[in-house]
Amino acid sequence: MIMLKLYCFPRSGNSREVKIVLAEKNISFQPIDVHANKEVKETPDFKKASPKGTVPAIIDGDVYLSEAFLINQYLDHKYPDPPLLPQDEQKKEELLKFVASIDKKMVLNIGLLVIECLLKPKAEQREDFKEKKRAEVLAGMRELDLMLEGKEYLFGDYSLADVAITPHLAALPILGSGIPAELKNLTAWFKRIQSKPSFQRSLS
Repeated sequence: MIMLKLYCFPRSGNSREVKIVLAEKNISFQPIDVHANKEVKETPDFKKASPKGTVPAIIDGDVYLSEAFLINQYLDHKYPDPPLLPQDEQKKEELLKFVASIDKKMVLNIGLLVIECLLKPKAEQREDFKEKKRAEVLAGMRELDLMLEGKEYLFGDYSLADVAITPHLAALPILGSGIPAELKNLTAWFKRIQSKPSFQRSLS
């Protein structure tokens, strides 16, 4: 059997989303770090898997696919144990809409903070921009905290919704922030997430 290939790089939260799902489903894979070997991005295989040149991207047999959430839906369909999407179609549709929404409200803003705080020289960083983005991220976290009231995970059972935000919230401390203590539901959720073996395995 040909091993699944994952094009990724260590500091990519989107890559880590896919690593979490691969770990949850105990799927063996070959990680290919596109930053460690920049020539990889020029290979026909990578260009076919990721026409936009972004990570993550996978090759699984004759399947070439990019974008974390699309990859994770594919993996959940092909490798259904354990299931990470609701079986009920209405709940599944709600989850898909939630991920699309939180991507715009919070995940994108965390990505912009990574660029501003970590990838730009200190002299070029815009403090007003960082403050604005942190406020928008906080608003997203408050929404998650309300959603988690009385629940262990966002949609009851652990799912791709939880996966979609995990690595991005985990990156907050290196951006000069974190989950505020008053958001007790989200704080408890994150402790549960950190205790999962897939969280630790996705760090490598």
